[in-house]
Amino acid sequence: MKFIALRENLKDGILLVEKSTGRKTALPILSTILCSAEKGKITLTATNLETAVEVWVGGKIEREGKIAIPARVLSSYISLVGGDHITCSLKGGNVELVSAAGRTIIHGQTADDFPLVPQQKEAERFVINARQLQTSLQNVVVAASISDIKPEIASVYSLFTSQKAVFAATDSFRLAEQQVGGVFGNKGWSLLFLLPARTAHELTRLLEGEGGDVDVCVGAGQVMFQTKRFRMVSRLVEGLFPDYQRIVPSVFVTEFTLPKDIVVDMLRIAGVFVGKLSNILFHVNPKEQKVEVRAQNIDVGENQIYANTPITGQEVTMSFNHHYIMDGLQNVSGDVFFGFATPEGPLLIRSKNDPSYFYIVMPMKV
Repeated sequence: MKFIALRENLKDGILLVEKSTGRKTALPILSTILCSAEKGKITLTATNLETAVEVWVGGKIEREGKIAIPARVLSSYISLVGGDHITCSLKGGNVELVSAAGRTIIHGQTADDFPLVPQQKEAERFVINARQLQTSLQNVVVAASISDIKPEIASVYSLFTSQKAVFAATDSFRLAEQQVGGVFGNKGWSLLFLLPARTAHELTRLLEGEGGDVDVCVGAGQVMFQTKRFRMVSRLVEGLFPDYQRIVPSVFVTEFTLPKDIVVDMLRIAGVFVGKLSNILFHVNPKEQKVEVRAQNIDVGENQIYANTPITGQEVTMSFNHHYIMDGLQNVSGDVFFGFATPEGPLLIRSKNDPSYFYIVMPMKV
């Protein structure tokens, strides 16, 4: 194997696949990146057996071949070395990297030991805009559980129909849903799968700056996402996602709207004074048309901050996790609608003029 590539292109490709390598694994081959120069393409591949990522890098191939290279060593070297171009070639069981700054030998492993990346043959196929997919996953995955005890909620609910796509995630304390309009199949067609939250996080990173469409193939407990730059294959979560629609409120006992920048400033100030439980108290007073946010920390002090706005409904006093509220506000813009389902029930947050996304957070009992 021998090829020449721009150092920046090679570095970008390595950084994309590196996070998909296996960490703290009993199989050393999973901590490597498979570097191959075959069929006119330079391909970098990494896998942790749950997900696999292939990235294609431009360059000139002089001799075909492949080798598995330790990811940490390769990434560190490419990030630090100078020069515009890197010449990569096999030297026995090692790889030689030559640049204007010098020459390096890295011990490799045989490519035959590297796991095969699954190919989707019999699968449901459709296309979605890359930016829409990235934004949708990014907006909801924040609400997914970080624990694998219940895999079905450590996932992103992904429903595609002939008219729209629906993404949702919940950790039982909060819920986020994003809808995207589009034609993904023939009339009456639908497809539902649960995407692991870790895969969703990784996919949003891979899609950063990506233009055009993403080809999606689903079948045999796996899903594949492919663009002109990369291909990602992931296992799917088995199980039933909670019937979250039944807890989405349609009427509210109290509601108000505030500009996002005002709410964020209030919460940032309150965040300085939150205690160990990260709780803040919302006091919504319709009589005075005033929203108050309170925070108290016995070691720091306390804070009360107010904003006046039209309020309809009854007086509400409720505690919420400060970080959960801030997470929901990241994905809305403009004027933000706040709706309290009951005096002790969940709070729904969404953009006033954009019903395609909503975020629900449960109150804290303190």
